[in-house]
Amino acid sequence: MSDDGRERRGFFRIDDEVGLNYRIVSADELAINEGVLHIDANEPLPLANELEKMREVSRIHFRQVEKESPDTARYFAFIEKKIDLLAHHIMLSTDDLFINNTQSVSISGSGLAFTAEEVLHMDELLELKFTLQPSLTNIRTFAKVVSCQAQEGQFKIAVEYTQLNDDDRDLLIRHVVKKQMSDIRDNKS
Repeated sequence: MSDDGRERRGFFRIDDEVGLNYRIVSADELAINEGVLHIDANEPLPLANELEKMREVSRIHFRQVEKESPDTARYFAFIEKKIDLLAHHIMLSTDDLFINNTQSVSISGSGLAFTAEEVLHMDELLELKFTLQPSLTNIRTFAKVVSCQAQEGQFKIAVEYTQLNDDDRDLLIRHVVKKQMSDIRDNKS
């Protein structure tokens, strides 16, 4: 929050449920990892991230098929659901982050707020790993603690991302927009 009490955010923020792990890192460790978050074209992305990126690309083509042949489009949508079901099953059975650490958060393209059992100090550096639902997209970033407030025996922590690669930020922003649209539709019903 700024001095005059108004918030100045560059990204929409939503309340969501994510699988979340964090650990405190030193400034030296952060400096060593500075280039690590950039995507190497030779390394595969996590399965969910790849599927989500492919879904975005294919959506344009799908709309064209839908106009020309609705039956074919329904078939493609069914195949995509089958692929998603298999991918979710594989990821849920192997992803301890999602299974063991799901919690409510407030999330945006620039930061995250969550509840923790321990005090985290202003400007403390964290490595965050979180899994978005329902896509199971995995995000890894480094962040700086911007707020820590006691709240019912726990602590409400707010962090600002210091290192988040562009592809992950795009996936995160798309997730926020989709969730926002879904919430709006649910509230109208």
